[in-house]
Amino acid sequence: MITLQNTSHDPFYNQAFEEYVFTQFPEEEVFFLWRNTPSVVVGCYQNICREVSVQALRKQRIPVIRRPSGGGTVYHDLGNVNYTYITRSKGLVDYDACLQPVIAALNAIGVPAQKGRSCDIWVDGRKISGSAQRMAGGRLLHHGTLLFASDLAVLDQITVHGKNDCFQSGGTQSAICPVTNIREHLRSPMTIAEFQERLLGKMLPSGSRMYFLSQEQEQAVCRLRDEKYHSWEWTWGRTPAFTYEKQGAFADAPIRVRYQAKKGIVSGVEIESSQLDCKRGKSLFDGTRLDPDAFYAICETLAGDCAESLFCCLL
Repeated sequence: MITLQNTSHDPFYNQAFEEYVFTQFPEEEVFFLWRNTPSVVVGCYQNICREVSVQALRKQRIPVIRRPSGGGTVYHDLGNVNYTYITRSKGLVDYDACLQPVIAALNAIGVPAQKGRSCDIWVDGRKISGSAQRMAGGRLLHHGTLLFASDLAVLDQITVHGKNDCFQSGGTQSAICPVTNIREHLRSPMTIAEFQERLLGKMLPSGSRMYFLSQEQEQAVCRLRDEKYHSWEWTWGRTPAFTYEKQGAFADAPIRVRYQAKKGIVSGVEIESSQLDCKRGKSLFDGTRLDPDAFYAICETLAGDCAESLFCCLL
């Protein structure tokens, strides 16, 4: 087994780093740890707007990254440790084979962890880790979160209370579970750096090697980051087809909005409001990309200083 050092906290780079290692180290069994600055990571089959509060993300300037594996939405910050485990596979989904070594390692360093649902790890009835898998070319990528000292208030605000039932979509929906931080359940205190060091020590067999990417490999990761993970096509363009409908209030008057989107392109827009030029609104929104920044720019054109209020009616 090998491990790789990745000191980056850039969520876009880290997603590209993981994919690069998965595809470019085909003969190796790999385990490594990494952390992100505040970000939301969604599964490849999810509707971002259904899973998170887009308004909250914009206000806090928290980016969204779509990963290549399935599963639900997770919130990352520097209090969360992510792990990646890559091994050979016969094409069968087997979470137990990947989770049990992680649980045993956590137990060995003083975390009273146990398996929760099929792909979760819990402590005292609360979730500390969710995971997802991707299989390709006889290889299995298993990755998961480990909530060590995350800001659970932000996690709750963004990914739990932000569920938007105005979106009717066939995409994968995240399960809502009570969560807790590992730090609250340790037998003796440790820093997040100590936690990572001890976890690696338990997960890596004797004789495991530390690998560092070359400059050329780093450049390849950066290209993947920029061309794929920063792209609208990957993040928003892969949103499952959906229909959106909402009735509410705008400028102290009723408003009704309805539209649909397929492959990230909006169509069939209907806006009913006495406070807006609805015909102009339809012409601006029809055919536009599903993108919060694009939506907000149209809201500014239609509603001026009331753009934020209109934006909340549309996503």
